[in-house]
Amino acid sequence: MVEDRSFSSSNEISGELTSLKERNKSMESELKEMQERYLEMSLNFAEVEGERQKLVMTVRNLKSTQRGQ
Repeated sequence: MVEDRSFSSSNEISGELTSLKERNKSMESELKEMQERYLEMSLNFAEVEGERQKLVMTVRNLKSTQRGQ
């Protein structure tokens, strides 16, 4: 009887461990996807910021040209 409980408890622990390993693997995969999306967004942001800087310089040059006339 004690052995039955021990075996049952061992099976439950083993099942829980397997479940946790699967969940961990799933979460690692999700984290990797999130990191990839973050990297892509960071690169896009850098590109947009570069374009914004160019536009700001263009506007400043146009304003200074108009003042000089």
